[in-house]
Amino acid sequence: MNISIRCPDNMYQFGLVTLLGEIFSLEMAQQKLRIERYHPKNMTTADIMILKLSPGEHYLCHAEFYTRSPRLIVGLIEREHIPARGEIPTCIRKIVFIPQDTSVSQMGEVIKQHWLSVKKAGLSSEGRSCLHCPQKTFTAQQRQLIFLLLSGFTSKQIGIHMHICHKTVLAHRRALMNKFRLRTDCELLQFLAAAQDKRAYSMGIHQGVSRG
Repeated sequence: MNISIRCPDNMYQFGLVTLLGEIFSLEMAQQKLRIERYHPKNMTTADIMILKLSPGEHYLCHAEFYTRSPRLIVGLIEREHIPARGEIPTCIRKIVFIPQDTSVSQMGEVIKQHWLSVKKAGLSSEGRSCLHCPQKTFTAQQRQLIFLLLSGFTSKQIGIHMHICHKTVLAHRRALMNKFRLRTDCELLQFLAAAQDKRAYSMGIHQGVSRG
């Protein structure tokens, strides 16, 4: 069994590795258990994917699952950010959300129970389609705003660059935060970084598909 973990917090990841080792140690007595840090290269072999999600990230397209999705995807998320099922993009519609403040024992039990359910159900040949996907996207103006925010521009500088007034910049910023249900500037920056990573990965995937 191969488990991949994407978590920016090294201490949190260490705890996850320990927990997962305890959960599957008996079950995998006769097989090799591999737990490793997420990398696009191990996407092709991961049975379970553990994602520590940034605020708002779960509303975006997850292009890393474009060609293959692990049998179980677990999203660790702040309780206040857990979305309704109808808001989840098609690529991660079967994700299991677990609040980050869940106790270690409860988290372990949830992961184990869902893995047993996945094993019982067997492999699925269900196809994927992006048609009618509820993912949230950006307007051209929002993309420009995101680029400038990540480049370190102040609201005043952004206004000058986009040829709009300072109040309009703040209005666009508030609209972006409302759209992805972000509460603070810190959450906004975390979200923007995640969105930038996903955009870069998505472009790489689709360029690879085009060349193929």
